[in-house]
Amino acid sequence: MRWAAATALVRIAGSCDGPLDAGLLDRAVAELTAAAANPAPTPATDYNAGDFHGHIEATLHTLGTGVPRAALAACLPRIERDRDGRRTEAALVELFPAPLQSPRPCYADLPATQQQLVHALANLEHPWVGRAVAGQLRDRGLPDSQNAQRAYAGLPPVAEGRQ
Repeated sequence: MRWAAATALVRIAGSCDGPLDAGLLDRAVAELTAAAANPAPTPATDYNAGDFHGHIEATLHTLGTGVPRAALAACLPRIERDRDGRRTEAALVELFPAPLQSPRPCYADLPATQQQLVHALANLEHPWVGRAVAGQLRDRGLPDSQNAQRAYAGLPPVAEGRQ
């Protein structure tokens, strides 16, 4: 419920002409930041094709230039339900700005946000998104297939038809 109320407040603030109480807006953004830092609830949302974190990110962008960096950063590695690849590409650029060293470091040695992104790539609901960014993954020294990402993250392979 708090996430829904915070979403509504931020959307109103992003579209209204007059100022919204700064304290109230700060609380709403803090709530969205907290929600973004956690896995999506089940069921997540009917909005944004069920992409909970994408919906939070889109909501925060309604604030224009006042988008809090920490709130957006919390959304970055949560791309499991990305349906068009834009969020995945942005997360790769932000979280892996340079190629990993060779040999590739162990998954457990990556920073938490990079681990979250690799884990999310390994669990993409729309696996074609991962295939669409395979070149970017290779360029960054990351596994470039879903099962290779799953192996890197210590997860079992997915069924053949799901890749």
